Amino acid sequence: MRPWRSICAAAALWLSLTARPRAEFFWRFPAGRGEEALRHLGGTRVYQTAVQLNGVSGTLAAFAFADAPSKAAADLARLWGLPPPGPFGASMLTHADNRTLYRTLIMPPADNSESCLVLAFMQPLREAARAQAPEWPADWPALNATPVFSAVCALTRSTFVTADSPAPPEHAVLEASRSFQRHGWAETMPSSPADFTILAKGRKHCVIFASAGSATGRTAISLLQREGATP
Repeated sequence: MRPWRSICAAAALWLSLTARPRAEFFWRFPAGRGEEALRHLGGTRVYQTAVQLNGVSGTLAAFAFADAPSKAAADLARLWGLPPPGPFGASMLTHADNRTLYRTLIMPPADNSESCLVLAFMQPLREAARAQAPEWPADWPALNATPVFSAVCALTRSTFVTADSPAPPEHAVLEASRSFQRHGWAETMPSSPADFTILAKGRKHCVIFASAGSATGRTAISLLQREGATP
């Protein structure tokens, strides 16, 4: 399985109940344009749940697209007059209207279909203004990276953290993997690419992936942990 497909499969854990970053942009539009744009481009909302974003309340919504992720990302960028993100990997797009801050993660499909899933982390600006500095979860090993965004969903027992690292992607992932292994975790994909890995500890599973920013040259390393499900 290609790494980005494994990443998407792991991201789908956000949507699992008991009964999916290469570039980032910021821009402002009138109220409602975030979800309106996703629907205008053919997205269908398939799921929504409450989450904690950087320590304060927010919402996670998932939109299904029939288009390939590169097309969905390029269409969003073109709609808002932005440079298109890279054609490979997941795309993180961030924007705000006059009411809501949106962070959208455009994920490739877990299979070979020409479709994608867009995870939209949404937060009223008044809540975003109260956001706390994100920190590593207390039960995670501390990594040599600075958290810049966190999302926690109690309902699905999922935690997502993106952090800034000065190390190259493959080194950042290796260091993170070794830190988790020193705390009793084991890799479940030992032959995975250098910038991607999956680890497990009991009923917990953690996906770690990283990419270098084309503008800054620094690395964004992301970790997605879920308890009680297998990626």
